[in-house]
Amino acid sequence: MKRIFLLLLTLFMASSAFAGDFITRFLKECVEPERPVSNVNIGKAMLDKMAANTSDEELKATFRELKSIRIITTENRSDSRHYYDKAKEMAAAEFSDFEELASINEKGSQINILLRKSDEKMQDLILIALDNESKLTIITVSGNIDLNSISKLSDSLQEKRAEEPLLNKDNDREN
Repeated sequence: MKRIFLLLLTLFMASSAFAGDFITRFLKECVEPERPVSNVNIGKAMLDKMAANTSDEELKATFRELKSIRIITTENRSDSRHYYDKAKEMAAAEFSDFEELASINEKGSQINILLRKSDEKMQDLILIALDNESKLTIITVSGNIDLNSISKLSDSLQEKRAEEPLLNKDNDREN
């Protein structure tokens, strides 16, 4: 009886961990060598360092509550459309335990946000986005997710991305 219980527990834990890892499955099953993507993984240790390096208390708390953030991007327009469709198909077929949180389609941008709540302290979020320039972004977030804080984090990252070209222009002028 003990062996059966341990076997079932092991199988459940393995399937739960694998089912929650959309990025790993996407990379393994959908990405083609001739259509490369960029992949960034931010683990718990880095999230803790990010928390220590920010003065914003809300962001600090958000970073501490998260387990991981994983991001896939590609800027090639035809690859982006291809992978966007593949990601949506995979989410619908293999991640049916996720609920659609939001679906946005405006001005050439398409965004799908899915959420799975394991318990009060553990959620998994999948964001699949194709922007108005046909650039693909897939983001997964795991941990204790406060959607308001995630929105603030997203706004913060977008502001930093908007500043990057300005910083590069300033550096070009100095050189």
